[in-house]
Amino acid sequence: DDGSACTEDTCDDPSVGCVYTNICNDDNLCTIDKCTDLVCTNEPIDCDDGNDCTNDSCDPALGCVNTARSCNDDDACTADSCDSGCINNPIDCDDGNACTLDSCDKIDGCINEAIDCEDDDLCTQNSCDPSSGCIKYPFECDKDACTITPCDPATGCGTPVPVDCDDGNA
Repeated sequence: DDGSACTEDTCDDPSVGCVYTNICNDDNLCTIDKCTDLVCTNEPIDCDDGNDCTNDSCDPALGCVNTARSCNDDDACTADSCDSGCINNPIDCDDGNACTLDSCDKIDGCINEAIDCEDDDLCTQNSCDPSSGCIKYPFECDKDACTITPCDPATGCGTPVPVDCDDGNA
């Protein structure tokens, strides 16, 4: 007898000696088993590992379980990570192409939509250069040196007007 009301005292094998078994043991790895003033207490253990990137819990058969926290915010426009808590930084959708309008859709992610360089001016030809963006070239209505063809931005090429090519030298 060890004199404690919180132990079961046995001596089954004389070669081993007396065995004092804690009667407060609840076989739950999530508690600290104590006997204080002849009363058993089973206080919950603290499984907080101090890491904001884990979900902390306790399994009675396994003890503390600290699983990685999912920081996925289901937003395709963020890069998700954990460093002292979840971080959801916006991603950069700039494709470096001046001919696209870059944006982000929360479901589909980056969208790089071709820009419209059309200026509705029938006297220009429009194109796009990936480095500099929209380029407008004057549209030549004719290539005849003996006529001038006017161009109106709304209606386009007009009627060719003859040019006086007489330089006075016969």
